[in-house]
Amino acid sequence: MIHEYWASKGPDEIANEIMDKFDKYKKYTESSGILSELRKSYNTFYPKVNIESVDQSLKAIHINHYASYVRNIHNMITGSRPAWDTRAINTDLESQADTQLGVGLLDYYMREKHIETKLIDSCMKALFLREGWISLGWNATGGKVYGANPETGEPIHEGDFECDTHTMLDVARDVKRRDANHEWFIVRRFKNKWNLAAKYPELLEKIKALMPDNRFDSQYELGGVHRSNEFKNDDSDLVPVYELRHAKTEALPQGRLVQICNDEIKLFDGPLPYADLYTFPITAGHQTDSSFGYSYLMDLLPVNDAFDMTVSSILTNQAANAVQNFQVPKGAAPKVTNIMDGMNVWEYDIKAGKMESMDLLKTAPEVFNFANFLISQSDLISNVSQIGRGNAPNNMSGTAMALLQQQAIQSTSGVQTSYTITIENVGSAMIELLQTFAVVPRLAMIAGKSKRSMMKSFSNKDLQGVGRVYVDRANPLTKTGAGRMEIANNLLATPNMITTPEQYLGVLTTGNLEPLYQRDNSQRMLILSENENLMEGKPVQALLTDNHPTHILEHSCVLDSPESRENPQVTQAVLNHIQEHMNIAKGMDPMMAMTLKQASLFQQPPPQGPPPQQGGAPEVMGQGPQAEIADKTQMPSPAQPPNPNAFQGA
Repeated sequence: MIHEYWASKGPDEIANEIMDKFDKYKKYTESSGILSELRKSYNTFYPKVNIESVDQSLKAIHINHYASYVRNIHNMITGSRPAWDTRAINTDLESQADTQLGVGLLDYYMREKHIETKLIDSCMKALFLREGWISLGWNATGGKVYGANPETGEPIHEGDFECDTHTMLDVARDVKRRDANHEWFIVRRFKNKWNLAAKYPELLEKIKALMPDNRFDSQYELGGVHRSNEFKNDDSDLVPVYELRHAKTEALPQGRLVQICNDEIKLFDGPLPYADLYTFPITAGHQTDSSFGYSYLMDLLPVNDAFDMTVSSILTNQAANAVQNFQVPKGAAPKVTNIMDGMNVWEYDIKAGKMESMDLLKTAPEVFNFANFLISQSDLISNVSQIGRGNAPNNMSGTAMALLQQQAIQSTSGVQTSYTITIENVGSAMIELLQTFAVVPRLAMIAGKSKRSMMKSFSNKDLQGVGRVYVDRANPLTKTGAGRMEIANNLLATPNMITTPEQYLGVLTTGNLEPLYQRDNSQRMLILSENENLMEGKPVQALLTDNHPTHILEHSCVLDSPESRENPQVTQAVLNHIQEHMNIAKGMDPMMAMTLKQASLFQQPPPQGPPPQQGGAPEVMGQGPQAEIADKTQMPSPAQPPNPNAFQGA
């Protein structure tokens, strides 16, 4: 440990170092212009909803196309729930079973602990605030109480996840780095000071003395200085907590985790208890040669300002001249007499000239053309088509609209990739935290393959076979109704893919293809289990409903090693089991084989033809056996469009 390194300072100095680093980070965001950009985007995304009068005549209106573009892209990215895929450390059955439990737990915690909601919120921040962050940790005093400390009598909790979202103003880092491979973060989050006082009774008086106004460092907040005037000292119980997470490096082999409220109140200081920093960013792109992300949607801000100015000029003209005005010749002396509501009689001296209405409402067509031009430029910058915003042309076909929408989805690949990677990292971190800290058995509601929920008890031992978490990125076609229709129709035209109306409607409504291969996957898991037993010489049982050709081929792989062949117990068990499959397949009823979609292993040989005549005439080209086979051979017909009546009467 190098004591000159700021992160390795002693317990009495580290709090001052953390506060100094965070203060310097805040000042950098201001001096670099990042803070002003974030405030501009924030105020444009959340504008004032009233029409402002700049002076007695000028009107200012904000039409929030910026937020519309951001929300549209956000919905395209987060519209589909992640499809988890946990990878096993080994190929044994126990590890495979652990992965299935891991998938169920990820779905459970994402739903019950609202972690998925926080991921979606971080994605939104990434689109209009350059970066969205999510931090994950373990709260030892969270979760249910499962016992009591025999010495103190205090309750012992099973522990639980602690997950928070942040803007880039909450995550201090080394601003001089030219990449995103950070070794430390200082994460700011706001917590109820009374909960902190209960958790750390030895610091009770110091924590109670914390003023809530510490939460509002107004000079460096998104809302600006005016925000500090909206709160009094007793309006909130939230106080800032700063957490240093330092990775395990050469300078700090054990890493470091420090939690403080200020330079005088230190809540925790010790080695990093996690495998990684567990602080993950979402961003539309990385700003080259810097440590910050960037969102291309912020390029819409000046275009949105120009659009507001253009529309405000139109509004000003309409507001000033909406009441009818007249031009009257000098000396006409008009007189107005009201007869009844809405009916007036105008009298004037016709000799002086004719009274005429003044048309002051006309706005030059170039103004409206310029407003439309700005909207088209916004479409190009954001890669969002008017179709996605509900403004489809009347003369465009459904196929063309589906293609444009698919291209719009593909154009978000940068932020889509970042969002997917962050989901994978969060999922892997959740599994690693459970593997490390979930030592006490706990219950979770797990959804199985058939989507039926059940209560499952588990502990960290049940997840040791899980390695890495992956998220299957959905095909852009599955995110649109027209795309799912095309996939469903193509599968319907493919033999043995969609065989029931339920399967067709399932693909059409969700785009989920898993039910189509669920049986094949269950057979694969069964074969793996049986092969493990056969490698130990244990007998296994074949059933009528097995896929016998597949079982025979896969079980024969057990004997593809000299060690297995030299073991008579293993050899005998495998051969006996293969013979059992052959006997069942040989006696299987043809209707049962057809129902299970299995080809018969023992087909009757074709009838023998009469023997060739001796001394006959030689075969002529086109009249021999080859020509006869060719004549009887039927070429496959080209693919036909799906039959819309395929499921009638099913």
